[in-house]
Amino acid sequence: MKITTHTIIKNEEKWIKPAILSVIDHVNTMLIWDTDSTDKTVAIIKSINSPKIKFTQKGQVNRQQLVNLRNQQIKLTKTSWFMLLDGDEVWPKKNLLKLLKAIKNSKPSTLALVNKTRNCIGDIYHYQPESKGKYKIGQWQGHLNIRAIKNTPGLKVVGQYPDEAYVVNNQPLQDQPDKLEFIDTWYLHLTHLKRSSWKNQLNVIDRLKKFKTWGKRLKLTPEELPEVLR
Repeated sequence: MKITTHTIIKNEEKWIKPAILSVIDHVNTMLIWDTDSTDKTVAIIKSINSPKIKFTQKGQVNRQQLVNLRNQQIKLTKTSWFMLLDGDEVWPKKNLLKLLKAIKNSKPSTLALVNKTRNCIGDIYHYQPESKGKYKIGQWQGHLNIRAIKNTPGLKVVGQYPDEAYVVNNQPLQDQPDKLEFIDTWYLHLTHLKRSSWKNQLNVIDRLKKFKTWGKRLKLTPEELPEVLR
């Protein structure tokens, strides 16, 4: 089963390298597009020597143009499935392999897989309890996301960031629960941690809305921490 990753980034110098390295050995192609980073993000990506990485600098974009880029990535994807990989998402190896196995064994009618996230709070060693997760996709609720999507005819992205949706037959994937499968695996989501210098974070749409006080934290065990962060 061949897999392409879709990544669109701006000012992700802190975590972009571990994000890429956490999946690169297990996918076939990585479409990584930068949207006018002003920190070291571009240099870091270029320092990773791999023919799998198809890197492009797209320049500055607004909310609608960002969605347009997502549709361009779909059109360029030749594999039957793709994964979304943001610059603040890092996978433990065994968790990623579980997701990839689920892709391979998915039902013919399945359009996408639902998985968990662990949202880091304060540092990479602590995360928000599952009880605080408010996302609801089909019958599942918690810290959830859709990261594996079948490259289905008619698939497109509509709306504006951050409220865009992947749709098939004009229905968002999350509104077609009978065509989704839940996989009990997770990636480490670093969205609430510092991802660039504060000056550069000011240049990213909605970035500073990510920083809040979340209260109780749970601790990752050493074995749970993604290998690239150990």
